[in-house]
Amino acid sequence: MDPSSYNERREGALVITRPYKLSQEEKQEILKRFWEKDASLWSESAEEHPAIVNRLGWLDVIPRISQKLDEIKQFGSFITEKGFDRVCLLGMGGSSLFALVLSQVFGPQEGHPPLIVLDTTDPQEVENVEKAGLENTFFIVSSKSGTTTEVRALFNYFWDKIKNVSPEPGSHFAAITDPGTPLEKLAGEKGFSHCFLNFPDIGGRYSALSYFGLIPAAVLGIDIDMLLERASEMVSRCGPDVSVSENPGYLLSEFLGENAGQSRDKLTLLMDKPLKAFALWLEQLIAESSGKDTLGLVPIVGESTGIPGFYGGERTFVYSRMKSTPTEQSLDAFVDELREADFPIYRLELNDLYDIGGMVFLWEMATALACHFIGVNAFNEPDVQVAKEMTKITLEHYQKEGKMPVSFWVDPQSRINFRASSILAASMKGLTRTLRDIFQVLPTWGYMGFLTYLPYDPVVDEIVGEMRHLVRQERGCATVAGYGPRYLHSSGQLHKGGPISAGFVIITRKRSKDYDPVPGFDMSFWHIQFCQAVGDFEALNHINRRVVHVHLPSDYQLGLRSFSKVLSRAARL
Repeated sequence: MDPSSYNERREGALVITRPYKLSQEEKQEILKRFWEKDASLWSESAEEHPAIVNRLGWLDVIPRISQKLDEIKQFGSFITEKGFDRVCLLGMGGSSLFALVLSQVFGPQEGHPPLIVLDTTDPQEVENVEKAGLENTFFIVSSKSGTTTEVRALFNYFWDKIKNVSPEPGSHFAAITDPGTPLEKLAGEKGFSHCFLNFPDIGGRYSALSYFGLIPAAVLGIDIDMLLERASEMVSRCGPDVSVSENPGYLLSEFLGENAGQSRDKLTLLMDKPLKAFALWLEQLIAESSGKDTLGLVPIVGESTGIPGFYGGERTFVYSRMKSTPTEQSLDAFVDELREADFPIYRLELNDLYDIGGMVFLWEMATALACHFIGVNAFNEPDVQVAKEMTKITLEHYQKEGKMPVSFWVDPQSRINFRASSILAASMKGLTRTLRDIFQVLPTWGYMGFLTYLPYDPVVDEIVGEMRHLVRQERGCATVAGYGPRYLHSSGQLHKGGPISAGFVIITRKRSKDYDPVPGFDMSFWHIQFCQAVGDFEALNHINRRVVHVHLPSDYQLGLRSFSKVLSRAARL
């Protein structure tokens, strides 16, 4: 069958394919090509095909990683036998998010140490790890490329500290990376106890069922055989010989693709309480895979529920329900209300927590195929590098000049420091007016992002949650939220490459004290984190996004509450 018979096309690229217009035979052909790793599903450019094929190793990772299970389990035993009190994973994005999911969903099993995932350059979070004691802490340095800036900085810092408490610092470290990376070389030079070389044909956000996810699982004492068994069962149910009318992966992809084609691109992820952390991994998978060429799905994670009348028509909902959740603690009633209001709803049911293994593959397949229907390459991230380059420029400026290339206005009412992107500069009459200008042009089908370069603080979550609720109730648009620099490795691609009807608030804070410089960087973690915020502001400004950078006092909780009052006034004007 000629693929052009069911792909609508535009010059030089695929466009949205309407799944509901396809015959059963055409759908089955798409499924067949998917399992054959046909790169033309995602790009017409032959030059891009080798790179795409080299990102499809997750399709057959289970039999390959199953051959490594003895090695993985032995590492878990090594950690317990050595008596480490805790394990800290240093990573970002795809190298850390599934580990974070496992640590929060499962937690340490009996006899196993807790796993801390440090995926930030926030100085307070770094200090929290250090203050808990390093003598009995083991570090896993996790990076596919082996060059991730945040991971290098975190390693340099903790290596320098471990040298002061252990005569054999390398015995406190292991690495997970691809073959031939600088991290592999570093692990050999420093005498790391282990270095796990992952399969290089798997992209970071699709790597949950490889070393990047299973080494943390072994540390926590999770039943890896059970996790992979559930994943393998899902692979079989989604196979090329299974009818698309009964194929879970295809059916979910069709739901996502059809709704995206009808401008319902705000994918709201509803989770029962035990599963909430899983949404963080899903957010990266969906946002970074689909958000490009001004297209894509906007995953809405952690938003409070509301009455259906406050949701715009661009919404779709996927509800992941634990079978064991009592009805009164579930979202069943809310989902019924949404269905009665004619919102598209997709329901997934998990028998127990180990079904997360199956959910990983289901969502990987559905996301990749949905990207085919949307008309984007699921396996690149063309806009991520922009923020990295802007951050690098800011870092170099500070190292050379000893000061940041940033100037703030002082809001005459709240006394909050802020600045705004060029597209908003004409309205620099105060913070309230600037925010109001964003709201006046932000359509109900757009979204607003709250991007906080602050510690992982429940108080921050609460205040940001209140602001998100306010914006939805007063302006009718969806909201997203993320901690920096974590979000740069997940939803950052979507912010720059996805749907353009969006506004952003980047939030930083002043230093509360002087922090020690990071070895090899000649600046502290506060400076690195601030440069990352500046870099993302400049990247968004460069492409004419409406973005406000708010710089809070060192008492960031008090400052954030003050800002929330300003936002409330602006949203109600």
